[in-house]
Amino acid sequence: MAQWIDHKYALLLSNRFDRFSSKNNTMNFRCPYCGDSRKDKTKARGFLLVKKQEYFYYCHNCHVSRTFSKFLEEQDPGMHREYVFEMVKEKASMDMSQSNTTPVDSFQSKPKFKQLIGNKPFKELKKISQLAYDHPAKTYILGRRIPSNTHYKIFYVENGYQWAKKWLPSKFPGEFKGKDPRIVLPLVDQHGKYFGAVARSTNPDSKQRYLKLNWDSGDDTGFLYGLDNVDPDKTVYVLEGQFDSLFIPNSVAVGSMHWKLLEKHITPKKVTVVLDNEPRSEFTKTAVDSAINSGYNVCIWPAHVKEKDINDMVIAGMEPADIKQIVDTNTFSGLKAKRALSVWAK
Repeated sequence: MAQWIDHKYALLLSNRFDRFSSKNNTMNFRCPYCGDSRKDKTKARGFLLVKKQEYFYYCHNCHVSRTFSKFLEEQDPGMHREYVFEMVKEKASMDMSQSNTTPVDSFQSKPKFKQLIGNKPFKELKKISQLAYDHPAKTYILGRRIPSNTHYKIFYVENGYQWAKKWLPSKFPGEFKGKDPRIVLPLVDQHGKYFGAVARSTNPDSKQRYLKLNWDSGDDTGFLYGLDNVDPDKTVYVLEGQFDSLFIPNSVAVGSMHWKLLEKHITPKKVTVVLDNEPRSEFTKTAVDSAINSGYNVCIWPAHVKEKDINDMVIAGMEPADIKQIVDTNTFSGLKAKRALSVWAK
């Protein structure tokens, strides 16, 4: 509709892409989704091309294809909101010009977007999608086989404790000496409002694996991760781990399983609870039993699955689609769930 707006925002993004070049409205750079090549740093097979007066993105290596709007949203959600507003304003201007009515200067009302409040803590951090492929955090995420189309909404901080203390000094009053590298996962509610974060250590010897931040204590969202991406009219899968939820569509992660907190957002009948595969854990068995008593559907893992959680299953070579099928075919409720739980826990 307005190629010049696409061009403007493509150039605003350009400084974050390696080997960026522009010629005759075609822009070329290293693909932010696949990275092009770990061995050959000169490879640049991502392109922003013009088709029917609008830009679109295509990579000749991983074959990711996106409209420009979707590409911009995945690379920078904040900039995307500005882009959408400018597009709406431009359309209104064109409509008014064509109808010879009110001049464009009288366009006052802004479109109703999700107002993402509380995202300042993330503006100083780098997204995983922006990091070089040999960066330790990028290597960590790739090693866990986290889907590349989610890297733009995962962040990295060199010293997690100092970062957390900056935004919640009352919760983190102490001092942390040395490095504390962490993967940061923003917590966003169903209305697109940032209300906290979970910062996961990449150091296997860390004494504090997770730092949990909630700077909107008046809200009822606790530490639920992924609320902004779920459709409550479809089956919602509730998992323990944030990484696990990135492999199963329409999922949220609840950490320590706060059932009452979850009920404020999603009807139990629409939920399938998928806890870690830990039949010897009293905590897990109690949590599953509690979920059944609260009216939830629950997944009882079959005996042939040995891995502890979904991320471990993916690392072991299982495909996410196959894992989802296992979940769906081993979901029970009521008395059937009670019987399946008793067999699983033996």
